[in-house]
Amino acid sequence: MNRSVAIVLITKISFFFCRDPGIRNWPVASIRKKMATTSPHHSRVRPGLGLVLACILLLTPTLTPFVRRIPLPLLLAAGSFPVLQLLVRFKRWNDELAYFTRFLRATLFLIAVVVVENFCTWATSASDVRKYEYTPLQDNVELLLLKAFDGYPLLRWVVVGSWQIDMHTLLLAFIALCLSPAYDALPYSGFGMASRFMDTIAFTHLIRTIAFMITVLPNPQLDCYRRNFPPVPDTAAEYIAIGFGAKRGHGCNDLVISGHGAVYAACALGIATYCGKRGSGWLAWLGVFKLCLQETVDKTHYSVDMFLAVVTTALVWSWRRGVYDEADERVTWKARRKNSAKDPVPVWLVGSVVVVLLIVGVGVKGV
Repeated sequence: MNRSVAIVLITKISFFFCRDPGIRNWPVASIRKKMATTSPHHSRVRPGLGLVLACILLLTPTLTPFVRRIPLPLLLAAGSFPVLQLLVRFKRWNDELAYFTRFLRATLFLIAVVVVENFCTWATSASDVRKYEYTPLQDNVELLLLKAFDGYPLLRWVVVGSWQIDMHTLLLAFIALCLSPAYDALPYSGFGMASRFMDTIAFTHLIRTIAFMITVLPNPQLDCYRRNFPPVPDTAAEYIAIGFGAKRGHGCNDLVISGHGAVYAACALGIATYCGKRGSGWLAWLGVFKLCLQETVDKTHYSVDMFLAVVTTALVWSWRRGVYDEADERVTWKARRKNSAKDPVPVWLVGSVVVVLLIVGVGVKGV
């Protein structure tokens, strides 16, 4: 939560400066003409958007320890005002809400998949006949990296100890991308972009669930089941209760494909697709590559899990292009006159945001 509030503030300040005419006339425009883009509409993407996303990807890991020292109520109060102001001042609600139902449908689908996935994670680990005694698989990428670390200590720092990007950082960058239409930074719908993202994650996790249930792989770390799960119960009621309950650790055999890897790749795909082939897109992919290597070295996943996660997510992203196609003229926002009247503000949406902020502020402490 602290990160989310901080990103809202950083994004708002960055977009404010990007509105300045002097910044819009930077030499970036001449550079942009020479760069290949995946959509003809990327010419309407404000150059400052890539700078904002790059700042989020680079600065959030550094700022997070300082932000966590600020009391949560103060952060919520500081973040609530710019969020509500953004909602009230937004002019294109009719264009945006046209994709709300699609976004809601994709979100509910993802929730259903995750619920089933969590139960299958437990069921797969419980069914492992070697859960108490097994030998991890040989990971050639891990062996190569560890050998390289011995000869080149700087490489270890680059992979493990330098830029502390994580899944939250990539997600916050994608959220900032979805908020950018409020600043007229790109001609796409935030709900539309988020719909394709959620849909891709849902289908990728569905494929992942089927994959790790078909073949049970041993965890890269020893004694995983004993540290995360209770003994397999005798009754079906207890079995189901553990699968859907909270008194359990993370999975042990839900390896192929990596769920985190799918989210990493989806964030990078979203940024590169809708923001164009700018520095922020390449930076996001660099973060994905680093995280894949880091999870391999940390023995969170095998390298094959990360590789297949990126490849599968990219294929699903392309397959689900019809959810919100960046090159489709029908979904791209048309330019509006500068002084045109704004659309009516959906009071129910603003009210929902207020209620969520109150629930988080009152009911959740120390998030």
